[in-house]
Amino acid sequence: MTVRLLHQTDLFRPYIDPDDHWDLACVYALAASGQLELGGVLVDFPPDHYPGRSPDVTGIAQLSYLTGLPTHMAVGSSAPYTHDRASLNALPRRDRAGAEFLLNYLRDSEGLAYISIVGSCRDLAFAAKLEPNLFRNKCAGIYLNAGTGHPDVAKQGHKEYNVVLNAAAYAATFDIPCPIYWMPCHETILDDPLEEMGQRFGTYYRFKQSDVLRKLSSGLQSYFTYSLEARTDARYLQPLLAPRSDVLCSYTIQTYRPMWCTAGFFHMASQAVDKAGKIISGSNADDAIFGFRPVEIKCDPNGVTTWTEASGAESNRFLFEVKDPNSYASAMTAAMTTLLGNIQ
Repeated sequence: MTVRLLHQTDLFRPYIDPDDHWDLACVYALAASGQLELGGVLVDFPPDHYPGRSPDVTGIAQLSYLTGLPTHMAVGSSAPYTHDRASLNALPRRDRAGAEFLLNYLRDSEGLAYISIVGSCRDLAFAAKLEPNLFRNKCAGIYLNAGTGHPDVAKQGHKEYNVVLNAAAYAATFDIPCPIYWMPCHETILDDPLEEMGQRFGTYYRFKQSDVLRKLSSGLQSYFTYSLEARTDARYLQPLLAPRSDVLCSYTIQTYRPMWCTAGFFHMASQAVDKAGKIISGSNADDAIFGFRPVEIKCDPNGVTTWTEASGAESNRFLFEVKDPNSYASAMTAAMTTLLGNIQ
C-alpha cells in the first residue's frame, strides 16, 4: 500500500537552523526513490522572535527540480493555537490555510497517510480541533519531533524549542485520535550538546558536514550550498544547472550539523538502521539501533510532558528509543548519506 507523507517544517530563509533543509532533502530522497509519496510541505509562519525570515519556497523549488517531483505547499497560521474554540472560528482564511491543507491531504489519501512535525504543532492542532474524526479514520501516524523524554519523571519538566513555539498546540497533539510516534529531541536540555550524546530517549545526533556533503551529487551539493550559506538571490535554479562552479565554502565544510528527525523518516518507510549504518528492513528489529516502545503520555496545557510504560491495554502512543547509543550517531550519518544518494 502506498505510503503518503505530509511534511510540516519551520523551513526559513535565512534559516534559523538548517537541519530543516537536511530533513527536507531526506523526505525528497525517499519520494524520489519511490519509497513514499510526498503529499505536501507545510511551512510554519515565521516566529516574531526571529525577524527577517520568510518560508523558504526556493529550497522546496530546488528539490522539486532536482527530483522531478511536483510539490504542493502551504504556509501556516500567524496566530497561535489556543484551546478556545471561538478563537479558532475567528481566524481569517489565510490563518486557516495550513489546517485546511492538512485536512485536504487526509481526505485525499487512500493509502497510509502520515504526518511529520519538525517545527510548531500549531496548524496540526487547528486541524485536529476542526475535524478530529478525520484523523481517527485516515491518519496512520504522526511523527512528532519535539519535547524532552527523560525516563525519570522528576527530570521531565524541560520545554524544548519546538514546544515553546506553541506549547498549547503541542499539548493538544497528544489528544489527537490516531497513532503518535513521539520523538523527543533530547532527554533533557543541557548546556553542552556533547553531553547529550549517548542518551536513550532523545533523537539528537550530529555529524561533520564534510563527511556527507562531498559524497553527494553535484546538484544536491549546490542545493546545500545555497541553503547553508543563506543566499537570497533570485537566481536559485542557476546553481543547480552549473553545480561544478558552485563551490562549498570552508566554513560550510567544517561545520558540525545537529540533527533530530532522521530516524522517523526511515521508520515510516518500514525501514531501520543497523550499527554499521546500513538501511535494513524494519522487521529486522534485533539489528536496529533505534525503535519505538509503547508508552502512556501525559502533557499539561503548558507543554510539560511525562511518560510511563504502557500498562494493560494496547497503546497507540510510541516513544523513540536509541538501542545502541555508541553507534547511533555514526550509523545515522552513514544511513542518511546513503538515502541522499537517491537525489542526483
